[in-house]
Amino acid sequence: MNHDAAWKRLFGLPVLIEHLLDGFARPIAERHDLGPPLQLPADSVDADARRLRGDAAWRVKFRDGSGRSLVLLIEFQSKVDPSMAARMHGYTGAARERLRRQDASDPDGGTRVLPVVLYSGDPPWHAPGGAAEVIVTADGEAWLPLSGAYLLLDANRRAREDLPRDNLVAAVFRLNAAKTPGGMSDRLRAMPRDLGDEAVRALIDWMRMVFPKRFPQSDAAEVIASLKREFPEIAKEEGVMMALAKRAQEWEEEYGRQGFEKGLKQGLERGVERGLAAERELLGRLAARKFGAAAGDALVRHLASISDPDSLAGVGERIIDCGTGTELLGWLGADSDGTDAQ
Repeated sequence: MNHDAAWKRLFGLPVLIEHLLDGFARPIAERHDLGPPLQLPADSVDADARRLRGDAAWRVKFRDGSGRSLVLLIEFQSKVDPSMAARMHGYTGAARERLRRQDASDPDGGTRVLPVVLYSGDPPWHAPGGAAEVIVTADGEAWLPLSGAYLLLDANRRAREDLPRDNLVAAVFRLNAAKTPGGMSDRLRAMPRDLGDEAVRALIDWMRMVFPKRFPQSDAAEVIASLKREFPEIAKEEGVMMALAKRAQEWEEEYGRQGFEKGLKQGLERGVERGLAAERELLGRLAARKFGAAAGDALVRHLASISDPDSLAGVGERIIDCGTGTELLGWLGADSDGTDAQ
């Protein structure tokens, strides 16, 4: 399962679609019957018989008894796609054509389609055509602004807003924006408590795909895979989200310990290298003082490839013993111009 497929799996549940509209397209939610939405095939064939593979398609009915409905076409993106507007235009046209061919248009002959792009990447979305909100008329018709080709939900940017605490999609957005395992733990504790088994399993699958990419230095994949294996026992013992949060906190502690050890090792390595560099510079100055600047420069160039402290100490002894710079460089196997002697 790749990154976008993890989002597709999660948003293959009706409850996610209900929370998506309720939290991020409230004007639509107020005028539509959200329980439950009808999942449609996401694939379509356009007028030129080209197969268009979409990610998710859901149909919600107007609650005014008119028989009208709105089809949500949702695409999941982890990277910015400059051609997204054209892609969504093609998906929208193909979806309308499919509904007409299947005689599934609304009673008034309309085929109402709202294209949605859910973007989960870190850099801000900058492709043209994304609209931050949808316009809904008094009779419930949904429209995008003139410059909009699709409704854009930029998960990490929206996570910074004051979103409803009991909204599952908002909680997923906040999870996606977590910068550390500890941040993930805090967000898991704030997850809605009334999730069903299917939603929890989908969420764990999503975490298993998303978090190893966010925290590549940790053993995220194994930690979250173990959560899925242990799910039946976790569910019996305590609240699922609290159990996940507890495990994520343990992960944070391990993540920090590994980071400290790695930093200590890197610090020691940098300290050793700085010491060797200082010793090379000192030897170069000694050679320059005894044999002249040209010999000193040639010696420094030659010593750049030597990282053994004992070898550098031996060079210091040779500077004392040798009578000329030529003799010193000859012993080292380097010419006075710094090239290796044959």
